[in-house]
Amino acid sequence: MQHTAQALCWEAVFVDNASTDGTPGFLAALSQKHPRQVTAIRNDENIGFARACNQGALAARGSVIVFLNNDTLVHPGWLPPLVEELDERQGTGVVGGRLLYPDGSIQHAGVVIGRSRIPYHCSLKATRDDPMVTLRRTFRIVTGACMAVRKDEFVSMGMFDEAYLNGHEDVDLCLRYCEAGRKVVYRPECVVTHFESQTEGRFAHCRANTERTLLRWHGKLAQDDFNYQFLESERGTPERPLSIAFKIPAADRRAAPAAATLRAEVLARELCRRGHQCRIDFKDDWGLDDKDRDIVIVIPGKTRYVVKPYSRTVLWPESEATLSRLNAADLEQYQLILPPPQALDNTAAPAALDAVENALLQLAAIPPTAAPAPATGMVSVLMATRNRRELISSAIDSVRAQTVSNWELVVVNDGGESVADVIAAYADPRIKYRDAEHRSKGHAVNTAFAQASGQFIAHLDDDDIWHPEHLERALGVLGRLPGVQMTYSDMVETSLVRTGEAWQTVRSRPLPAPQATFADLLECNCIPGITVVHTRELFKQAGGMDTSLEVLVDFDLWRRLAMLTDPYHISALTAERFFRQSPGSGQSQITDLNATNRRRYLWNLCRILRKRLPGHIDAALRQEQNAVRRKVQALFLSAQAEHHARKGNNSRAAASHRLAAQMALNLCRRLMQQLYHADE
Repeated sequence: MQHTAQALCWEAVFVDNASTDGTPGFLAALSQKHPRQVTAIRNDENIGFARACNQGALAARGSVIVFLNNDTLVHPGWLPPLVEELDERQGTGVVGGRLLYPDGSIQHAGVVIGRSRIPYHCSLKATRDDPMVTLRRTFRIVTGACMAVRKDEFVSMGMFDEAYLNGHEDVDLCLRYCEAGRKVVYRPECVVTHFESQTEGRFAHCRANTERTLLRWHGKLAQDDFNYQFLESERGTPERPLSIAFKIPAADRRAAPAAATLRAEVLARELCRRGHQCRIDFKDDWGLDDKDRDIVIVIPGKTRYVVKPYSRTVLWPESEATLSRLNAADLEQYQLILPPPQALDNTAAPAALDAVENALLQLAAIPPTAAPAPATGMVSVLMATRNRRELISSAIDSVRAQTVSNWELVVVNDGGESVADVIAAYADPRIKYRDAEHRSKGHAVNTAFAQASGQFIAHLDDDDIWHPEHLERALGVLGRLPGVQMTYSDMVETSLVRTGEAWQTVRSRPLPAPQATFADLLECNCIPGITVVHTRELFKQAGGMDTSLEVLVDFDLWRRLAMLTDPYHISALTAERFFRQSPGSGQSQITDLNATNRRRYLWNLCRILRKRLPGHIDAALRQEQNAVRRKVQALFLSAQAEHHARKGNNSRAAASHRLAAQMALNLCRRLMQQLYHADE
C-alpha cells in the first residue's frame, strides 16, 4: 500500500487457496478489469493461512500491509486509522481493528491472556459502543483477521510462522513483535464485520497450534487480563512505574480460583490502573528467576516459597492468623510486610492503596542485593544404558553441548550390547564407561554413582536429551538459593514414528511440571526424572536407587529425596523426552509394565509404598499415605486374583478377591466418615 498525507493509494492482493467454487473466475475477471490495483494469486492446493499470507505479503508493492480475512465486510473509514497509527507512531509494530459479529456485537477488541494462559477475546459479545472498546489501547495480541504491519518490518520479523495451520499465527506474530520491543495497538475507529470461522478446516488443528504456542512461549504467556478491566483513560502515569510479580499458593493455573488468586488479581488490577506492570505466578511458576521484576509479593500458603535473596520480596498474609503462624526466620527474609487484604476491601480502599503503592515505591528505591554466584562444583551425570546403540549418541551429544563445561558423564551398560566403541569415538576424557551384568536400572545407576566424583548429581536417560542451558539453570539455583539441594524443570515430550531409516516427529508438546513436595508424591510421580539435579550428599543419605525394582525406580528415589529436602521446580523447558514407535512392531522403547503385567507393576508400587522413609511425616499426611497404601494393596490383590483365575486356581483367586473387597469397603467407610465430619 502506497500512501501520502492527503490520500491513500491502495492495491488488493488476493491469494486463492485452491477454491472449488466460482472464486478463481471471479478473481481473474477482477484482476483483468483492474490490473494496476488487483493481483490474484492462484494456488493448486490449500497451503494454509500463514503461507498464503506470507505469499501475498511478498507479492505486495506497498510499504504497509493489511491482512484481511475473506469472511469480513469493511465499514466506511476502516482503513485510515490503521495506516495513521503506523505513520505517526514509530514504536507501533502491529495494528488491529474493532471486529463485529453480524448482529453488531463485539467479536474482537483486543486479545488478552487469562488464568489458564490461553489467549482470549476480552470484550467478546459486548455492545459495539461499550466504553471499554471505543478507545485506542495497547495489547500484547490482536487478531489477524484484520491486522496492519509495515512490510519491511514484517519480513525482517520472519513473517507468519508457516508451521501453524489456520490458528495462532497472529498470536505468535504479535508476541514476537512485543519481544522485539514493538507495540501492538488496537484502533477502534477501524470497524469490520467478521463472519467468524467460515474458513474450511478452521478448527482442525487447534490442539497442535495451541501446543506449538505453549512450547514456543513457555514461561512468557503471563496472565494480563486484569490489566484491561478498566478504561484506558483511567490509567495513571507514575513517575516510577514498577514491575511486580505476585506469588500465590494456588496449586496451578488450572486450579479453581481461590481467595488468594482473586485477591491478587484485584490488587494487580488496581496497581495496573495506577500505571504499574503486574504478573501473577501460580505455584507451578514460582521457579521463574524474577530478575525482570522490581518487586515480588508473596501470599503464603502450605507450600513454602523459597525467597530469592536478590529480589525485593514482600509478604502479603491473608490474615493476622496467617502472619502469626510464621516464625521469625521466615519473616526475616522479607523486606516489607503488607497489611492483610481486608484493609483494601473497606471504604477507605483508595487511601489503603495509596499506602501500599508508596510502600512499594520506597522499597523499589533501595538497591537490590547482588545475586550470589551460581554453584561451581563438578556435575556427575549418571546414565544407565541397555541396547540403545542407535539412540545413545544424541543423549551424549546433548551433555557435551551444555553451556557448563565442568561435568563428567558416567555411562553404565546394564548387560546389553556394548557401546564401548561409541564412547571411545568421542575421545572425551570427561566420559567414563563401564560394562556391567544385567540386573536393573537401579543397579546400573548406583554403579555409575560409585564411579562418580562430582559435587552434584544429574540424571539423563540414554534415549532422551537436554537443552544446552539445562545444567546452567540448575547450578544457578543450587548456588543462589540457600537451602536448595534438589532441582528439576519442565520438559518437552516428543512422539516419533520410524519412516525408513529415520524418525519422523508426530507430536511435540510442553509438559510443565508442578511445584512438588512429598505430599504430591504419595501415589504417583510428577517429577521429570531426566531434569533432576541434586547434591551428592542427598543421594548418599537416601541410600541410592532400589536395585530390586523393575519399574518406578525414579519415583521411588524422588520420594525419598523429597523427605530429605524440598525439591525446587525451575519454570523452564530444559530437556526433551522421546516416545519412539516402529510401525508394525506394536512396541515402543518404553516398557509399559502397567499395561503388560499389571500385577507385577502393582507389586513394585506396593514395595515402594511400604518402605520406611527418612524424616518426619505429620499425622494428617501419614493418614493420607496409609490410605494410598491400602488402596494400592487392594488393587494388587484384585490383580492377583485375576492372575490365579487365569491359572485355574479358583480358591486362591476367591481368597484374593475377598481380601481386595474387604480393603475397598474399609476405605469407603473411612472416606464416608471423613466427608461426614467435614460437613459438620
